[in-house]
Amino acid sequence: MKSIMVPPDGGYGWVIVFANALSSFIIIALMQNLGLVFKDTFAELGYSAMQGSFIINVNASFGKLTGPITGVLLKVYDCRKIGMLAAFLLTVGMVLTSFCETFPLFFAAYGILTSLGMQMSESTQRLALNLYFKKKRSIAMGYAVTIAGFGPILLPQLIRFLMKIYTTQEVILISAGVCAHVFISAIILQPVKWHMKLEETKEPTQHTKEEQTELLVEEDKKNGAEKVTESDKNSESIFRNILNNITKTFDLDLLKDPVFDNILIGLALATFAELNFSLLIPFILHDFGLDTDQIAAFLSTLGVADIIFRFFGPYIGNYFTKPSRLMYAYALTILIVIRFSLLISKNFYVLLGIAFALGIAKGVRKVYMWLVIPDYVPMEKLPSAGGMEALANGLSILVGGPILGALRDATGSYVICIIVMNCVTITTIVMWLLEAIIVKYKKQNLSKNKSR
Repeated sequence: MKSIMVPPDGGYGWVIVFANALSSFIIIALMQNLGLVFKDTFAELGYSAMQGSFIINVNASFGKLTGPITGVLLKVYDCRKIGMLAAFLLTVGMVLTSFCETFPLFFAAYGILTSLGMQMSESTQRLALNLYFKKKRSIAMGYAVTIAGFGPILLPQLIRFLMKIYTTQEVILISAGVCAHVFISAIILQPVKWHMKLEETKEPTQHTKEEQTELLVEEDKKNGAEKVTESDKNSESIFRNILNNITKTFDLDLLKDPVFDNILIGLALATFAELNFSLLIPFILHDFGLDTDQIAAFLSTLGVADIIFRFFGPYIGNYFTKPSRLMYAYALTILIVIRFSLLISKNFYVLLGIAFALGIAKGVRKVYMWLVIPDYVPMEKLPSAGGMEALANGLSILVGGPILGALRDATGSYVICIIVMNCVTITTIVMWLLEAIIVKYKKQNLSKNKSR
């Protein structure tokens, strides 16, 4: 028997769950529902659908493009420091957005600065939760996203109310005040090492993964120092050493794993489709002839179903004993069917039924989308893996978002956009299905070779 230090899987971890929930409650809900404000603002400023879509997609993608840098910062500094920086960038960005009257200013304030704050906060909170939980990770994530799910229910109504008594500039400024509450979620992020607990294990006495990693790092430093000394005489050795240091800093060796690459690409494509659908839904419904009150009702109905199944999602997965990626793929399949059904009818009451069904799939998807990579990647490489995921998501959103806007301008309808988003999601499912078939085939061949 040996005692090792493990995450608390509870205790102060539940405070981290609250911090995660508060941050997501504010950031995700505002990002999704500011479309209610911007649809009028963009129209007043004379922006085309492509320009409006470009600003929204830059906001959704720019912070993600800096994901690898955020990952390195999270490896060097603790989550609290990075969380405070994220809260500052987010709040200042929203304040500046309220005073923007030109396209370049909107692009800089909302597209760049606010985006950095959003993504840094999201990455920080995700990492903190995954560090505090291991066995109860899906349950903890379920609780966090369930609480955060109240945002899409309440904020559409709040924004609708504010728009009736304030100007759009004042509504955005009030939203900046709401964003300032992210400071609270950042300041309570205590380092996990303060709360680690001892656990008995039957494993033979040997170095734990973390200890092995530390030893390897020390050994690499020594080897690196020796290489640098020798490389004074050889420029090629210096260059090689620099590349090795970059690889180790950003954990680029993860990209040598084809399964990880497939997961990364699949998540990026699915996130692009889902995020664009969520961001554009107010504009899509406006195209269908719904007024602001009806759009707010649709979003709130979707939010109610979403929050219910965020809570039950982990228990459904545990009951069927299915891994996170498979549960995520199931949710994506349901989302595809529901998005297509949105094209069938424009009757308001039918649309409310579609909104509820959409919320069910989104709730389950939301729980498991944050667990796919943590369940596959070693904990010591999770900050870098999260940064790579953010970068891949950002690239797909940045490239695909303007294309959707151009399609809307060219066709005069969002119907083709919905079809394209569904095709992208289908690509993710096909990629993962092919991977499963290939892995199964290789295992069968390996078993046959062993039996001979």
